[in-house]
Amino acid sequence: MFAHEAKGDATTKPKDVIVAAFGNQKCPKLIEQVMSEHAVTRRNALAVLCDELRNPLSVQGCVEAGMVPVLNTYISKSEDPATKDRASRALAVCAMDAIGRESMLEHGSAYEVYTAIEDQNVKVRFNVYEAMVNFTKGTLPCLASVIEAEYPKALVAKAASESPSVQPLVLKLMYNVIRSQLGLDDTLGSGGVPTCIELLESKEETVRKEAATTLCFLCFTESAKQAAIKDGAVSILCRLMADSAWEVRSAATGALVAVTTTDEGKMALVPAGGAEAMMEVLRTAYQRSLKLNVLKLVSNAAVHPEVRAALREDERVLPTLDDYELGDDTLIAKHATIAKAAVLWQP
Repeated sequence: MFAHEAKGDATTKPKDVIVAAFGNQKCPKLIEQVMSEHAVTRRNALAVLCDELRNPLSVQGCVEAGMVPVLNTYISKSEDPATKDRASRALAVCAMDAIGRESMLEHGSAYEVYTAIEDQNVKVRFNVYEAMVNFTKGTLPCLASVIEAEYPKALVAKAASESPSVQPLVLKLMYNVIRSQLGLDDTLGSGGVPTCIELLESKEETVRKEAATTLCFLCFTESAKQAAIKDGAVSILCRLMADSAWEVRSAATGALVAVTTTDEGKMALVPAGGAEAMMEVLRTAYQRSLKLNVLKLVSNAAVHPEVRAALREDERVLPTLDDYELGDDTLIAKHATIAKAAVLWQP
């Protein structure tokens, strides 16, 4: 049964009740109700649409009935907050489906809803960012359309100023757009590195995690590594290796792996207490991604004589590496072998 917001008497069907159609008329009827000029009917229909879009067949039917341009218009131009909220939610769900993403690309959704990232309603902003995150997981043309709509520069500015509940999505979208060289260049040129460093110290666990993850990806470029080191990222990341959340520890360790491919990054580890933090993670890591990241970090950092000496002198480091090397996980074993060789290397 479809829900509705108003009740009628026993003999009169309220005009805002969303009546289910069946077969080929199901989706066209729903989109017709979504387009209603009657506000309550429209809101009810949008609520039903959000549920229907969990069904791939309904996505196809609603797309064919003209759903996406209607949602674009509501998100960008509607003066009814509830309509805008529910339309943006529907677009976020639509973007989870390949057919939905194709229609969003065809109808220029990235450009059409761009202004909604400044909407006063935090729910609308959240939904639009989620829609773009889902959208950019699709084909390269989807990603290109977001970059052409000039999201990268806006994301850097919004990442620091957004509500903490929305910041993780901004950072996830930033992470997606930097997969493109143009998106990467725009993000770096707009201050993406210092913004991510600032957010590493957020009180919100998910923000810290996404900031470290995005910084890691940015630091695949040489200029970003140097900027991160100059702006003090290494000391913050070393502190985050002791974070209470293992996902944050893993993301911070991964970012340090990217930074310590440079000599400057390795040297910055020493005064930041990186050796001690790294050894603690090595000894206590249970999650696979965290183990892999710390083993890679050991391999990078052990090139520095002071770090290598500290790793070799700690009575638990080499036995831990031996355990990993002899374990059943072949990838962990491979990186443990590389890390142990780096620790035992003699000039």
